[in-house]
Amino acid sequence: MKAQPIRLESGGYIPCEAGDATHVRLNVPGPYPNRIIPVILKGTRDGTGCWSWNGDVDAPTLKPSVLTRGGDGMPTCHSFVNNGRIQFLGDCTHDFVGQTLDLLEVEE
Repeated sequence: MKAQPIRLESGGYIPCEAGDATHVRLNVPGPYPNRIIPVILKGTRDGTGCWSWNGDVDAPTLKPSVLTRGGDGMPTCHSFVNNGRIQFLGDCTHDFVGQTLDLLEVEE
């Protein structure tokens, strides 16, 4: 599984079915491996602060791009997640800049 559906409940995340997910957990190569991203499966994401997710745990696609900026000398990571692969964009400041790699398996 490359995207673990999880639901925020009582201050913590619990595994759930894709249709009940409020977030997905990804295991990404690079400086920020464990990412939890708020998602919606349908409707407009306008004003939600969420990413659109295709609901596929083996070949996830998230829209729009994912931007992570670290503080205190940590790198910037900007990427697209399409069909279970992550494309690191040109403004990344880490070793994977410009590469497209498979997402890693998420351990349950």
